[in-house]
Amino acid sequence: MTCSNCISGREFVEESGKKSREGTEEEQSMYTQQEHEQVEELANKLYQNKQYQTHEAESLLEHVSRMNHGAQRRMASSTTSGYATFGMYSHGNHYGMTRKTDELPHTTRYFNAFLKHRLPKGSHWTSFVLSCNAKLPIHRDIHNDSQYPNHLMGMGTYTGGELWLEAPPGYEGQDKLLQESIDGRTIVGRKIPTKGQHVEFSPQAHWKLGICEQAVQGVKEVMGKLCDDDPNLSMEEVLALAVMTFNQRAPIQQLWEDPQGDFERAAQLRAKAVGQQGRRQPGDKHGRFVGPARILATERKRESDGSLVPGGSVWLVRGRSLIKCCPEQIRRASEREQLVETLVSPEQRTPWSFTRVASEIGGNQYQDVSSDKPTNREWLRAQDPGEEQQPSRHRIRGKRPAPEGVDMGEEEDEDTVTPATSSRSPRAQRQKGSGFQAAQAWWTEVPERLWEPTSSAYWASDTAAVAVEVDLPHNTRGLEKTLHNLPAFFVGAMKRRAVEVCERKLTEEDKEKFRAAKTIEVRNFIAAKAFETLPEEMKPSRDQAINMRWILTWKATDDGGRKAKARAVLLGYQDPKYEHRATTAPVMTRQTRQMQLQLTTIHGWTVQKGDVSGAFLQGREYPDQLFCVPCKEICEAMGIPENTITRLKRACYGLVDAPLEWYRTVDAYLQELGLERTYSDACAWVWRPQGRLRGMISGHVDDFLFSGGSQDKEWQDILEKIKQRFQWGDWDTDKFVQCGVQVERTSEGFLLSQPRYLEGIQEIPISSSRRKEKDTATTERERTQLRALLGGLSWHAQQVAPHLSAEVSLLLSEVPESTVETIVKANLLAYHAKGRKDHQMIIHQFSPEEPLALFGWVDAASQNRRDGGSTQGIFIGLGPASMLTGDLGKVTPVAWHSNRIDRACRSPGAAEAQAAINGEDALYFARYQWSELVHGRPEVRDPDATVAKVTGCLVTDSRNVYDKLETEVLVIKGAEKRTNIELLSLKEAQRHHGLLMRWVHSEAQLANALTKHNSKEMELYYRTRHMWRIVEDPERMSARRRKQAGIEPLSSGMEKSG
Repeated sequence: MTCSNCISGREFVEESGKKSREGTEEEQSMYTQQEHEQVEELANKLYQNKQYQTHEAESLLEHVSRMNHGAQRRMASSTTSGYATFGMYSHGNHYGMTRKTDELPHTTRYFNAFLKHRLPKGSHWTSFVLSCNAKLPIHRDIHNDSQYPNHLMGMGTYTGGELWLEAPPGYEGQDKLLQESIDGRTIVGRKIPTKGQHVEFSPQAHWKLGICEQAVQGVKEVMGKLCDDDPNLSMEEVLALAVMTFNQRAPIQQLWEDPQGDFERAAQLRAKAVGQQGRRQPGDKHGRFVGPARILATERKRESDGSLVPGGSVWLVRGRSLIKCCPEQIRRASEREQLVETLVSPEQRTPWSFTRVASEIGGNQYQDVSSDKPTNREWLRAQDPGEEQQPSRHRIRGKRPAPEGVDMGEEEDEDTVTPATSSRSPRAQRQKGSGFQAAQAWWTEVPERLWEPTSSAYWASDTAAVAVEVDLPHNTRGLEKTLHNLPAFFVGAMKRRAVEVCERKLTEEDKEKFRAAKTIEVRNFIAAKAFETLPEEMKPSRDQAINMRWILTWKATDDGGRKAKARAVLLGYQDPKYEHRATTAPVMTRQTRQMQLQLTTIHGWTVQKGDVSGAFLQGREYPDQLFCVPCKEICEAMGIPENTITRLKRACYGLVDAPLEWYRTVDAYLQELGLERTYSDACAWVWRPQGRLRGMISGHVDDFLFSGGSQDKEWQDILEKIKQRFQWGDWDTDKFVQCGVQVERTSEGFLLSQPRYLEGIQEIPISSSRRKEKDTATTERERTQLRALLGGLSWHAQQVAPHLSAEVSLLLSEVPESTVETIVKANLLAYHAKGRKDHQMIIHQFSPEEPLALFGWVDAASQNRRDGGSTQGIFIGLGPASMLTGDLGKVTPVAWHSNRIDRACRSPGAAEAQAAINGEDALYFARYQWSELVHGRPEVRDPDATVAKVTGCLVTDSRNVYDKLETEVLVIKGAEKRTNIELLSLKEAQRHHGLLMRWVHSEAQLANALTKHNSKEMELYYRTRHMWRIVEDPERMSARRRKQAGIEPLSSGMEKSG
């Protein structure tokens, strides 16, 4: 493999290159093509003649050095240098074949043969570099295989040009030469002449051992000694012991000079220090109160006459600790401390009892601080909370720390170390009258005024605040995206934390915002007359009514802010007739969108996009009888008591049939205005007075497209009635976003794109070590991530990016049995897709007089899926009818598909036949819909007559399919009889509705890019601004023969012969 610093011409790195030649981009491209042809011709000639002498190779090197190699690595670039890498490369997570290998195949083959003759027998290499006048600084070669040496050959006439290699420390040879590295270190090396010589050197510095190598060496030595000492140890135990040995690090304080007594004395001092933990130290000059704590009991002692008097000890519970202290050490908690204590969780506020102390803390472990009596000065100071440092609470975000050290013994003078948890059973509870008396609960003495709903002392301060922590991304890509739009990141982070807003946790200001949002929603319900009150005798039982609830969310605004949004929804799952409701509602298809925009350009119409506000509430009256209990706010607005049962009059949000009721409302109203619904798409309506098409409307739930003449008064009257019938948001004209696709009007038609959609698609994170396990099966989580990533790319491919369809389809079929390599390919596909996020699809501008036709390009790839399945590619486009005679025409994409062929195909011919049959089916529907839009309402009993009004052409690159359909009668014979029977449908299509068939070579097959990886046909289609040609070739030469003859893919070959 080549050095990571020795890659030139990388497509994935933007680097400075040589000074470009003067001239236009087309001239530079022409010069580069001429250079390539000259170099390749000379290399092929030398290879065919087996001319492997040095002067012959030098002549080829001179031509290669004069070529414009494009991007050069910075460390070797200059105005006179040339640098090109051939073969394989590896750089980070990028690897594969270099671009020069594909551009100069004959040159690569010749130099491989030349090196095979000139290098020692048995030499191996995966890449070679041609360097001309390139002076390289000191760099490390970290990617070469240490088992195979490097080779360098100096050719040509030059001075200097020696090779410098680092030498082992202490090297004193005659060719010794010191060099200074980037960090200022002096490195010993040796200078080796290269002119006219062959130099062989190892890529590995054997005298160097890094930290990892030293650690491995040490582990191996320890493992060897352990095995010699005890041969019965298993390898797992030996490895664990060796690793544990190297991970043990003792503090320097445990080192001793005298092995007889120092270590023992140090151990005793440490034990004594541990035993004195928690006791008052001489350095403690100022005490302070800690807490709050709860009084568990007070001790009493019995006098000689048998009476009980107060003792000198009080038992407290603080957190999870039992503390023994004297009365002089405690005081009453301040008001603030009492209020803070009330904020703890309910289970911690439960009063402690002796039983609970014994079970949860342990009756035999406590902390005795009764000897730490405060001075009079400390006691007086602590009585004033203003002078005393107040205890504070903080949230523990990790694991809870170990409890504070406590004295396990009962006697103060005990110095021995006691384990933190006693092995003895809990001490039995003392009998009544043994000296303990339960204390009064602390909350009974809290003044009543403190329980009133007054503001806390903390929130009364002007500096009071609440911290909300949002973790930033840890990777570079995530940080760049965050800094690009910081408000959107915070809004998204809050959405991920909680989609809905909890009203109880809102501030008064935010509550006011949501109250205003609720008011707007309530007004919508009242204006729509969504509910009807019922007389008391007509109200059903409560179990027959469904309830409502509020959904409160923050909605991001265009200026980066947010606004409160409240939605009142019915709990549709409580509907008694839930399983009997019709739930299927139609939506506009992608093909309808493409055709509507195409009609807009042909007729010179204006296209507008409108969004209905609160669409479902504006629907027709609900046809069925359904009862519900409105929200409290709606009941108040209606002037009825809370929890009143009402009858539903509108299909509100939450009902399963609400979308269908909305569609029925829109359809009925548009037909009432004189528009007719199309058969080909139930969400498309056309306005055709006196049989002349003058407007079109299509809808996707509450998003509608309106196309019609801006100067057509009758059409504008229809739009005005629609605006008055429904409540709308903003109306956009000629530039808008419809269902996630940005539509923009230009002089050449419409441009469709998704510039910001791909920013939200994230690649699957994978470590470098995991990436090397290419054949390892993916985990369930990784397969879920794969489906999410490929699903996002699939939607983008379906909307505006057909060039991604094939790769997405093939990778999706690999998901059930995916490996790590599948993740790498999916990430690479997402990376390339983001690199072309500004891609635009063109809807061409055609004149009304220009005759148009629909073309279907079909192709198939046999058994190219992991499970042996075949792939079909179908591309339906609308273009001028003159393309049938070989003209280059503008093609508007109408529909495209890249998917699996349902039936198993035994041969490529069977796969091509299946693709042609399915492609003709898609073309048939496109012709039917276009005919209905252009020529009027079709005759549903004779669809072939409707389809025949639109010229249709099916284009295939399969000679087998084309030859069978060119005959007068299709004869069923051969091995693929079932395929021949299915081809009869295409033969009937030719006869009944005039289907035309054309054959083209594979590089002129536009659907070829929908079945295979890295096909160039779609890229050529984009570069020609969505123009294509049906190549007429009387000789039917294959793409390979045409390339050898120097014929361009879209050329018919007649120009060259002429």
